[in-house]
Amino acid sequence: MSREPLTIWKTTVPKNWIDYNSHMTEGYYGVAFAEASDEFLIHIGFDSTYRDNFGTFYTVEAQIRFLEEVKQGSKIYTETVLIACDQKRIQLHHSLFSDKSSTPAATQEAMLLHVSKKNGIPSASPIREPLSNNLDQIRELHSEIVRPGSVSYTHLTLPTKRIV
Repeated sequence: MSREPLTIWKTTVPKNWIDYNSHMTEGYYGVAFAEASDEFLIHIGFDSTYRDNFGTFYTVEAQIRFLEEVKQGSKIYTETVLIACDQKRIQLHHSLFSDKSSTPAATQEAMLLHVSKKNGIPSASPIREPLSNNLDQIRELHSEIVRPGSVSYTHLTLPTKRIV
């Protein structure tokens, strides 16, 4: 694990993500960030076995900032920072970059809630091992990363230390 933001998602912008203004339409920024969050979950060990046995994650809040246009064919990737986590929530910050630009084209701050179903009814539940341990390790490493200026748009800002 690294003290650097995670670069674990990338793609090339397809034609169907482009709108009538010849740049990526708003909804596909959301798709890109959702896929980046999914890759983060996979990175911490979330898989179908975990989902079947312990639960899943719902995105309960997200804030996107659109900063630059992204064109068809651009190679895009995200840098992801774990801002905070507690027993039931994960707070992520994604920066989306286009091609080789050092300036983000967009950012997203997202709050993910761990959910399990009892009698078919979803409710918030504690994150289980090995995910909770992996989150603690990443949180400790990412605590040394300078926070982007856009952090804390969410209403559910978590403390920077895990509460057990």
